[in-house]
Amino acid sequence: MEQLTIWAHRGASAYAPENTMEAFKLAVEQHADGLDITIHRTKDGEIVVIHDDTIDRTSNGKGKVSNFTLAELKGFNFNAGFEDKYSQAEIPTLRQVLEFVKTHQLELNIEENVIFSDIDLAATSLEAAKLVEEYGLSEQVSFSSFNHHSMAQLKQSFPGIRTGILYLEGLYNGEAYAKTMGAAALHAFYVSVTPEMVKQAHSAGIHVHAWTVNEAASINSMIHAGVDVIITDCPDMCFELRSMDVEARHALDEQQFRAKYGENRSYSFMQSLYTKMADNQSQKG
Repeated sequence: MEQLTIWAHRGASAYAPENTMEAFKLAVEQHADGLDITIHRTKDGEIVVIHDDTIDRTSNGKGKVSNFTLAELKGFNFNAGFEDKYSQAEIPTLRQVLEFVKTHQLELNIEENVIFSDIDLAATSLEAAKLVEEYGLSEQVSFSSFNHHSMAQLKQSFPGIRTGILYLEGLYNGEAYAKTMGAAALHAFYVSVTPEMVKQAHSAGIHVHAWTVNEAASINSMIHAGVDVIITDCPDMCFELRSMDVEARHALDEQQFRAKYGENRSYSFMQSLYTKMADNQSQKG
């Protein structure tokens, strides 16, 4: 297997406002090999990089992304949670990120975030794929989604772009399932990853990308399992662990090791999921 690849989840989002150029620049400084982002479309048709379908959590504004023009969105401050470290942060466009990826020769995974959106994003992903081709980045960019139908459609429309299937629980013969839609990778929630599962996927030519892995013990477990990509909010920590030999990782004092790094302020998938469920319940009530 080639050397483990590190993708910064929403950038170095443990230490900088997620999905902003500040977080992406910090990820490069922390030796990330790539970025993992999410996209939505504005009222005037621009594709922007943001996790949720609203700006409520990450900015000083409120409302759905799709209800604002790009110019209006650029007027909000997307530094939520990091006001003490970053006085200002803008929402970036996908074009900005593609230019950044090209300049720094990074890999990029574009996630279609159907769980946290009330809008069908398949058309947005197809439009994003056109932009990827326009920038000549088909070899560096992949797409992933919990909507596997959408990934199958994207692969049919853009056979030169790699796709991955996102999932939470273990899949039975996941590598065979991935092949039915031409996917190149399994994007697995890290708790479902085992060395046996990775070996089985690799034997079929399918990569395994583990998300979102932030603790030293979990990162070590994924390295031991042989995953191809670790998606993390803490690329600096992951880079140091990747650089260690096996003996050094096994002898690691994890608490002491973690203390070397800054406070992790990232917003986890499970936090996002619980918030979305609560919002949906309040709307029904």
